[in-house]
Amino acid sequence: MTYTATSKKNDVKVEVGTFEQFFKEKAVYPIAIDTYQRPYVWNINKVKELLEDLLEHIESQPNIPYYMGSILLHKNDEKEKLFIIDGQQRMTTLSILYFLLHRRLIEGKIAMEFNSPESIKNIKSIQRFFHHDENKAWKEKVSLLFPNIQFTFITTPSEDLAFTFFDTQNYRGVKLESTDLLKAYHLRAINNTTVQERCAKDWENIQNIKPILHKKGDFTVELFTKYLSRARTWRGQKQITLANDEDMLAEFMRNTKQSDDDKTIELFPNFYNTYGAKLYVKDNGDYEIQVKNHNHLASSLPFSLRQPISKGLGYFLFSKRYAEVIHLLFTDQTITSKEIKRFRDFYENVWKHLSVYLKELFILASLMYYDKFGEQQLFRFSLWLDHLLGAIRLEKQNVVKQAPMNFLKDSENNLLDVISHAFTPEEVFNFLSRCSQPIDIYTKENIEKGKGVRGYYKERILSYYGKKSFDYKESWMDTFVKEIENGDTV
Repeated sequence: MTYTATSKKNDVKVEVGTFEQFFKEKAVYPIAIDTYQRPYVWNINKVKELLEDLLEHIESQPNIPYYMGSILLHKNDEKEKLFIIDGQQRMTTLSILYFLLHRRLIEGKIAMEFNSPESIKNIKSIQRFFHHDENKAWKEKVSLLFPNIQFTFITTPSEDLAFTFFDTQNYRGVKLESTDLLKAYHLRAINNTTVQERCAKDWENIQNIKPILHKKGDFTVELFTKYLSRARTWRGQKQITLANDEDMLAEFMRNTKQSDDDKTIELFPNFYNTYGAKLYVKDNGDYEIQVKNHNHLASSLPFSLRQPISKGLGYFLFSKRYAEVIHLLFTDQTITSKEIKRFRDFYENVWKHLSVYLKELFILASLMYYDKFGEQQLFRFSLWLDHLLGAIRLEKQNVVKQAPMNFLKDSENNLLDVISHAFTPEEVFNFLSRCSQPIDIYTKENIEKGKGVRGYYKERILSYYGKKSFDYKESWMDTFVKEIENGDTV
């Protein structure tokens, strides 16, 4: 299939074709890599992941072409070359696999040269690995599929137009987010059409949830980049970093578990997210488990944030659960729970318009706490969390994106780990209390209320508690909770 879009001066050609077909038939000039391109950086693990995906595709959908996205090329008439602008890592990898399968380069127009030491090192490493690989069964299977690997080839007549197209495709709304790739991957893992359609519909509903951090946008991006990914990977205190797309795909694609079928999901034991509520020991020594009342809300599904995720349906139900939990805590206007209402009221009055980076951690830690303990003392947790994060707000005129990570690294322990490992809420509060002991900003600050970002926070928090200064701030949280429970405070 070929589609040509005509401009005033030249043509931009868009063609869907196979890898082999393009080299042998469609390429008007030899395909090359320009000198400014980055080196070939794929390692053995990256190539093995592609190979495993190819083999999985053969097993599950042998008659369907394997689509590998778009390749952007610049047609240089002066040099009589087709230079790859975007896609050289994929094209190089397939060329290596083709050589390993056929002991020769692909026939046709090819002029791909590699002068970078890093490129040469990675290519030779991959060749050595597969040359000594004792499992030769993959070769025959991939050989059968190789002629049907498909791309969309986009050829532009000028380098400027190519980079304009690349910029438009990647930075102005057309770029596929990692969550789009995850959606496609997990939908493909489902063979049951009815289940697949239901999961696709659920994903659309998640996308349409109102974002917490920004007024507009795809909520799935916020859900995974700001909360789910960090909840699962921000462990310990040494390796806490901002995740990139590769990290996201590794955590939610390659690290997921294969289910036995499209309707069965493996469950894992955890403290609160199972249907067993209480364990009774009978007079004869036998055990009996009282089962919790169950409803059909996704927010009550028996999952936990850090559990293994099953491919396909398991991934979509996991996403649905935590999208609904965040909606329940921060945006659902139909809630009746007094505890969540108090939590929400505090967030709306104090935290909603503060530093986005501290707010990300506030939401993440609250999600972790609710995931472990439900509504138990959720409001009290938000007040203690504010006590620690509010100190950061008062100390720093400018809060940078590393602030949440530094907080987790510099504390006695990682708060997210403390919540995950705790058996009772009191263990978490004891930790928060210990963390607050070195804080002295509340006694030494001299910030003018309502002036600047720090003064704005000071004004909001004092107004919420009904105080005029921060005297004895460390005692406010538990006292305030008791006053509300006793009906002394509205």
